[in-house]
Amino acid sequence: MILTVISGRNERDWFDIEVPDHCQVGELIELLGLRLYQSASQEGIQYILEGKFPEGLWFKVEEGANLAEAGLREGTCIRLQRAFSTTEEEAPIYGRRSLFQET
Repeated sequence: MILTVISGRNERDWFDIEVPDHCQVGELIELLGLRLYQSASQEGIQYILEGKFPEGLWFKVEEGANLAEAGLREGTCIRLQRAFSTTEEEAPIYGRRSLFQET
């Protein structure tokens, strides 16, 4: 499967990678972490992989499955975000507001 990695605001910074469908999400995160941030996973650093179909919104790609099982398909755009934390737990999201939402 060929995926487009969104690695900046400009399209010239984007690149395509080819990975097998049976590749594990964790393996892809490690690969992209090395390529984009020049460092492997370390304590206190978490990577968040997100995917987006051309007609959809960004969604979080869950680890623990292969790419096809996680919902990725040929032509999906992906991005990797680095988050710094001192815990493995995620904070709950209680609500979201649009940036331009009227109060």
